Amino acid sequence: MNINKLSISQPAPRTPINQQIDVDNAMVLSHNAIYQSLLATVTDADSYENPLITLDPYGTAPLSLYLGIWGALNEDITVTVQDSKESTVVVSWTYSMQTGANLVPVSGLVAGEDNVITLISDTQIVGQYTVTPAALPPSDSADITLGFPVITVTKAVDESSLVADGLYFSTYFDRYNLAFDQYGIVRWYVSQEIPSYNFVRIDNGHFLATSQGVNHCLDMYEFDVMGRVYTVYLLDNEFHHSILPLENNLAIAPSEYTNGRPDDYSTGKDGVSIIDLTTGLEVAYYDMLKVMDYSRSPRPSGSAPGQSVTMDDWLHINQSYINTTNNLLVSSGRHQSSVFGVDVESGQLRFIMADHEDWASDFEEYLLTPVDESGNPLFDFSTQEGIDSANSDFWTWGQHNIVEIPNTESGILEFLVFDNGNYRSRDDAKSLLPIDNFSRVVQFRIDLNTMTVSRSYEYGKEEVGSRGYSSFVSAKHLLSNGNLVIHFGASTMDENGRPLSAQPGYSDIVDPLDGSQALGMLVLQEINKETKQLLFEATVTSGYYKNAEVNGDDYRYDISAFRVYKLPLF
Repeated sequence: MNINKLSISQPAPRTPINQQIDVDNAMVLSHNAIYQSLLATVTDADSYENPLITLDPYGTAPLSLYLGIWGALNEDITVTVQDSKESTVVVSWTYSMQTGANLVPVSGLVAGEDNVITLISDTQIVGQYTVTPAALPPSDSADITLGFPVITVTKAVDESSLVADGLYFSTYFDRYNLAFDQYGIVRWYVSQEIPSYNFVRIDNGHFLATSQGVNHCLDMYEFDVMGRVYTVYLLDNEFHHSILPLENNLAIAPSEYTNGRPDDYSTGKDGVSIIDLTTGLEVAYYDMLKVMDYSRSPRPSGSAPGQSVTMDDWLHINQSYINTTNNLLVSSGRHQSSVFGVDVESGQLRFIMADHEDWASDFEEYLLTPVDESGNPLFDFSTQEGIDSANSDFWTWGQHNIVEIPNTESGILEFLVFDNGNYRSRDDAKSLLPIDNFSRVVQFRIDLNTMTVSRSYEYGKEEVGSRGYSSFVSAKHLLSNGNLVIHFGASTMDENGRPLSAQPGYSDIVDPLDGSQALGMLVLQEINKETKQLLFEATVTSGYYKNAEVNGDDYRYDISAFRVYKLPLF
């Protein structure tokens, strides 16, 4: 399928109410004016030896700056940044200098330290400057909520050639979008004015993001490493999870009817929207209430502390992508612990990858059979033993971050998914407590010709165990060198070091041995995917234990990370 020819009538987009690009957005207008003003101040007196230096030009990226330089000719220059103590890695990139006024973007500074910025033309240093940005914001305390994450390296890189180039980018829910290096040193972040949760880089090098803390995911920001906001999209319906860029300046994301459905149902987080980024308008909407089995009870539950009881979150789509080989829209439905596919043009259901229990008879033909690499069934679903074995070992539960592994073979699709592992059974008596549970990254291969699914890879069950158990969110990034970066982004411990669920009784059975305090202890790793060798590990915390008396009923939602990538700064 050519995504450029995506049908906009099957299924039809919803009629826009307020959906548009906010051309009058005050931040966008201010940032445009700042850029033009700074560019206009650059004169031929501002040479490589004496540039105009503007630290944090928009007040949104404290570890970034512009060098105002008048270019004598068009040339590529290498920009490098390192702290003056040379205690961390050099960050470098290439900038194409133009004749006349230039604002050279620089980032990767180390907070609270003298930083040396070096410009190199060919092999010659043409400019060198020392800049000292402010220290990082404070972390959580009795007086500070949503503070800056605390990053600690727990497995240092032994050989730099084994890890991929770039920085570890992640987004901490309503705290900060940030990036740190292999020493755990933060080299970039943007302020809390910019949404931090649903965060992705697009083809032009900019980022898109939404978050609950910025108008309940109804405002989507496009911004760059410098903290300059280019576009604010006004959405009629929340982009609440996993924006994914598509070809031809389109984007896909789980969506819903934020202001209520046009029928008698009260469901939410059960649709997928495709929008045109050039206009901000929706070009297609998939209403999964009309596709999936609404009669099936959710597991994990759609109810949770702090959540509106007026919204029936029975499916909870948290990521979608389009498999062009088979013309399929593939989605992860957390609250049905299912991955399912629908035809892009018709919206008709094609498959469901999930445990085989409690589906209405009309859906049984879409259920996939687990097989080994030779195509032999792995489990006998006519026995309870077979059902229990598949539940505990094969299926995903409450999964997130389904990412395609492209292929061109008709009838075949492959993907990686983060299996959170909630319950691992639809029966409380057979469900696992967090202390006995695990989260993992799993690779699946689906054969639509035989309606079977095989598992070719998993990581986390044995290697990380219960300390990586994440009852919600989390992500991974498959890198071009074959490494995997994984963020067990909701790992939480009580004061005794016992793994916790964020939602006891909702996303996990209640553990009577739980302590009364909670601290997010998020695990970020880079591994060699093939050998599973651990190359790097850091833990990320809020720095401050929470409890119900001081912090309210949602105290277990201490700190969480929804997306993770390893990327160059520019």
